Parts: sequence; C-alpha cells; structure tokens
Amino acid sequence: RRRQRAGVERRRARGRGADDTAMDDARDATGGEGARGRCQKLAKALRGQLAKKAYDALRAHARAFQRREVTASEFAKVLVECARTGGLTRATAREVIATTPSALDRRRLRECVGRDLDDDAAVKSTREREKKPHGFKTERLGPGLVCLRKFLSVEAQMWLASESFALGESESDDAARGQGFFAKMGDGTFKLNQGSRGRMILEPDAFPDGILTQMCEDAVAAACAADAEMPTNMNPTTCLVNFYKDGAEFKWHKDSEDPKLVKSRTGPPIVSFSVGLSGDFGYKYSFDDPEHKVVRLNSGDVLLFGGPSRMIVHSVLNVYPGSMPGHLRGKMLNGRLNVTVRDIGCGVIDASQFPAYRVSYDGVQADGNV
Repeated sequence: RRRQRAGVERRRARGRGADDTAMDDARDATGGEGARGRCQKLAKALRGQLAKKAYDALRAHARAFQRREVTASEFAKVLVECARTGGLTRATAREVIATTPSALDRRRLRECVGRDLDDDAAVKSTREREKKPHGFKTERLGPGLVCLRKFLSVEAQMWLASESFALGESESDDAARGQGFFAKMGDGTFKLNQGSRGRMILEPDAFPDGILTQMCEDAVAAACAADAEMPTNMNPTTCLVNFYKDGAEFKWHKDSEDPKLVKSRTGPPIVSFSVGLSGDFGYKYSFDDPEHKVVRLNSGDVLLFGGPSRMIVHSVLNVYPGSMPGHLRGKMLNGRLNVTVRDIGCGVIDASQFPAYRVSYDGVQADGNV
C-alpha cells in the first residue's frame, strides 16, 4: 500500500513541483490558459491581504488538500479563520474555493465553510442548488436486487474516475508488482492485466477521505428503502475496480461469499458503481437456467444484489462503444469503469493470486472466486 500511494502521488505530480501541478489542475478546472492569469491574480491578492505566516499556512493547507493529506473540513477551518481574523476578504476566500481543481472538492469546501463566507446572494443561490437532492430512479429487479439509475452525480462520476485511474494507471515497477490495471510484458510494454479488462483489488480507504465508503452507505440506504428484502448490515471491507475495454465481455460466475451466509440467503449486498461506457449485465439464479435477464448499466448507475439475490449468476455481456457521456470524454480512458464494494466479513484475500480474486473462510477457499 505504501508503494501504491507513492506511485499515485508520483503520477499526480508528474515529476513537477507542487505549484506547477496545482496551477495546471486549476487551469483544467477553470477553463484553459486564462485560468493561469486568474490563479496568479489570486496569489497576488492573498499575499496582499494576509501576513506572511497566515499566507504560508493557507498555501500549505491548499496544497495538502489537493494531495489528500488534509480533509475538506480542516482546510475550510483555516480558510474561515483567515477570513475572520487574518484580513482575507470573503470574495478572495470564495475565489480560493472556485479555483480548487475538483468539482466535488469545491462542493465539499462550500458545504464546510457554510454561511461563514456567504455574504453574497449569488453564492447562496449556488450553494442551495448544490444542496438540492440529486434525483435518481429506483428499479427493483427482484428480491434483494436493485438498480439505482443516475445515482451518482456528474461530479461524483468524475471524482470516481479520476481517483480510480490515479490508482490504476501504474508505471514501471508499480505495474510489474501487479498493483494497477496494467501488467508489464516481456518486451517492456503494458497491457490490461486480465486481457480485455484491467483489475485492482483494494481496500475502500484507498480512496481518500472515506468518500467511497459514504457513497456505498448512501446507496445501500436507498436500496433498502425500495426493497425490504435488501439486507442493511453492509460493512465495506474490500473493493474490486475493473476497467473494461469497449466490446469486452466477462464469463458467467458467482461472487464468493461466506458459506454460512450462502445457506441463510442473508449475505450483505454487493454495491457496484458504473462509470464511463454503458454495459449489459446479464443475470440468472442458476448456471443451469437456459434463459437469463439483462439490465443495461449506464454511467452513474449503481447495482446492488444481496440477501436472496446475493449469489446470482451474472456476466458482463457487452460494453458499448460510443456510449461515453459527454462530461467524461477526455477525462478517463475510453471504456467502462466498474467499482464493486463488498463486505467479506472474516474472509481473507490471497494477494499472491492477483489479478485473480481468491477469498478463503476458515482456511477454505470460497466458491465463486474469479
């Protein structure tokens, strides 16, 4: 994990200084080369309004926040304190938030600062729009089987793609150890580590600030509200991140589970987030069933299956070329990103079998490993 974290930071920094990285990210977030002048103007305003000690502290927290070394609430606390006692105008403080690269981070910062910086009607209107509940549609496909349509906001999809590829686009030694989507071939080239798809096996906290865990808990709550047979006792413990090329398929299989829960049909739900290209998810209740059902999963959809449906036989039947939503074009590799969060309880993952997924309970390998 330490090597992986270091690799992520190297890829985020791309070998440059923190100022260059932050400036380039801010330029991407705020609309091209004109943003460089905007950031330079902001830096000048900050130096003019703050004492050197306060300026250095704010700058350090801004860098740390972009590197996921401090939380949004910690950065917001410093920002608000500068506005209250350090001479920072509220307009400049809001500009600090507005030039934060990630849309999801900007929203979280605005929520953390609350009314402390809200002396402007336009800002109030923006915050109220962002706090408006995100609309989604619930489809109950069977007992313990629920699809949440458009559950992930545009910002959440972009964040999940960004974080996943920061972890998955490993370079050289990282990839050779099998920590990313790609495996190093004998000729020095890199290919997806499972043919037409690449896989990572992570803990949920590999994603910063507990955001993925919270997304998972929110999805489970929404699914339980729509289906009384969906188990509520889900504790995210492991995460499979799969990246599929367009046109990719994956074989029919079951996902491994504690044998005790298989018998009781009470296994906690698997929570599967889809981002990028659309794909067909086929499912049936037995390998011997001659027919199966299909649900199309689009970017932003979340599929949950637990309890009576925890051990469904399922397959990725197709990934559709040309189905990338506009907000993700150029923001991620062309393909389907599937982030699947599981509660494996007392199960133990055999990391030596990567990229295969092997889980054992009481020393016995569970059925359904893929």
